[in-house]
Amino acid sequence: MTTAARLIPLNTRHISAPVHQDHFTLAMHQEAENALAMALHYLRSSGSNVPGATRKAVQALGALNRLEMLSVGSGARTTGRA
Repeated sequence: MTTAARLIPLNTRHISAPVHQDHFTLAMHQEAENALAMALHYLRSSGSNVPGATRKAVQALGALNRLEMLSVGSGARTTGRA
């Protein structure tokens, strides 16, 4: 006779909040990085699309601002220094 292991289900609410926050943090990093890459692409292209680069830089700053608000809301302290 074989013994089956008893599995105790985890409380999904307990683990879903940090996973969601980590996913959101990663998404904000990716959004900022992609927007900055596109801004550089617009500036380096032959037409030098300055309005497009400006728009993408503003999108990147918005993503970084949301990322900062997320870290402040989670209790992390930042000094503002590089």
